[in-house]
Amino acid sequence: MDGESDRCVNQERHMVLVLYYPDYVKKIARIAAALAVSQKCQSLRVVVNNPAISSACAEATFCHSAPQVIVMRHDNEGLEFGAYQCGLNDLHCSSARPFTCLFANDTIGTHEPIDKFFMRNFEQAICGNMGKRFIAGRIDSAPGRIEVGCLHATRWIRSNLFVIDDAALTSINHAIYAPELNSYIKDSPHEDTFFGATVAASLRSHLSDWLFSAGPVTWYKSEPLSSANHMRMASKARCIVQELYLSMRLEDAGTRFVQPPPLSIVEKIAVRAGYTY
Repeated sequence: MDGESDRCVNQERHMVLVLYYPDYVKKIARIAAALAVSQKCQSLRVVVNNPAISSACAEATFCHSAPQVIVMRHDNEGLEFGAYQCGLNDLHCSSARPFTCLFANDTIGTHEPIDKFFMRNFEQAICGNMGKRFIAGRIDSAPGRIEVGCLHATRWIRSNLFVIDDAALTSINHAIYAPELNSYIKDSPHEDTFFGATVAASLRSHLSDWLFSAGPVTWYKSEPLSSANHMRMASKARCIVQELYLSMRLEDAGTRFVQPPPLSIVEKIAVRAGYTY
């Protein structure tokens, strides 16, 4: 086994969880506890990204979710990616050893199931790639290449739940969040000024189709851009740009993309029957 393989296989495992929605706190604490067990996480950093959630509430709710729980506050700068970076920075400064990190936000388990079968498959996919530079999560794709900056991609890892090993984190200098991309999206209710001047046509088309169209494959909250929704749409668009760019940078650095296998028919029936975690 070479040096990089040793470094990956023997590294610590930690979790950074971003908390934003007050109504999701109890649900996500249960999921975080289950993930911490399945992923063998030694610590959990809960990054509170909403002043409506008190530190005391987060501490009381998550205190038994992992062997070590650290509650942190963030000012929502950079949205979920800024919060991920906040947690990662603290972890990077605190850990003297190589580590793999699971990143998640509190929407997991809301729009797609997080059950014991998924967690088993997720862990098996990760273990099968230890010793390699990888990012693991659900993979999405586009029919054509999307450009962000000078990088391109047709696939990316969803940012609400993913795992990155030490070699992949090191390849991007432990920089999950790229603040320079915020200028790509403007707080405007008009599409012509919503997108910054440097936004590539492929990225603009992708965002417009996903967020503003009524097509068959769109965001579940898609609607035409307007004065009533432009701030919410700008936030979502910025998150999508960060999500794409993270995968692009990792792929450019030679990172392996890993996706857990789907559930069997029997397992899907069990989940529908309420057999979760």
